[in-house]
Amino acid sequence: MRGLFHRTWFKILAVALSLSLVAAGVALVLSGTGGSLRGLPETVSRPFLRLFSEVEAKLRQGKEDLKGIQALRDERDALAKQVVALEKTARTGELAQAENARLRALLDLPKAGQHLTLASAWVIARTPDNWQGEVTLDQGRAQKVAAGQCVIDENGALVGRVKEVGKHWAVVTLVCDPALSLAGQGVSSGVLGAVEGRTDLLPKGETSFSCLTAADPVQAGERVVTFAAGENYPSGLLVGTVRQIVDDPGGLTRAAIVEPAADLNNLGQVFVVTDFWEVR
Repeated sequence: MRGLFHRTWFKILAVALSLSLVAAGVALVLSGTGGSLRGLPETVSRPFLRLFSEVEAKLRQGKEDLKGIQALRDERDALAKQVVALEKTARTGELAQAENARLRALLDLPKAGQHLTLASAWVIARTPDNWQGEVTLDQGRAQKVAAGQCVIDENGALVGRVKEVGKHWAVVTLVCDPALSLAGQGVSSGVLGAVEGRTDLLPKGETSFSCLTAADPVQAGERVVTFAAGENYPSGLLVGTVRQIVDDPGGLTRAAIVEPAADLNNLGQVFVVTDFWEVR
């Protein structure tokens, strides 16, 4: 655009200069013809000189306008960079606020006679099928994560158990996976049982509280927590709520279908229980 402007005005200027030279030549010729034509050169050349002056003024004004346009463009680019930086800062602030809220929720958990040491981690991958319930975390041995440790969400609900560990990664078996099995207890009934994932419940994201007898007073709506005597995971971690009681095919035992308290389909930041101390 700037080059086109310069070429256009240079053409106009060249035409004006040519006309001025012609006018000057005519003036020189007429100046020798006598007194009657003495004022004619000035009369002939005046319009061309005025045109040249106007063209020169327009050209100067055009240059100034171009400078102004470039300054506006530079200012616009600078403002755009500032907007990008501010948006990035805002996103970082929102993430920090969300993480602080999750940490505050953990600190506000009811005291359950236990002290937990937690390592914060993020879910970076998960199994893409309905045959396994596993996720991969971005923390590993370097952060004192070890196989067998429990993983919880920001509300203290059980997410799963660490299966395999690398230096900076860990694979976690979710509470709904058939490979997971740990001891559990009904909160209101006090009944002990086994928290076990089942193949038929995996697509629904549910787990079971099994090994119950007909006499065990476990009912729908009861909460189930972990129970660990000498294990490498703590007692009292919330597994979920009993949705239904069903009889096993043999009719000798029963099982409770448990809906996990953790949102297993939308896991982001989680916390690995790397150490704990329980008050007896």
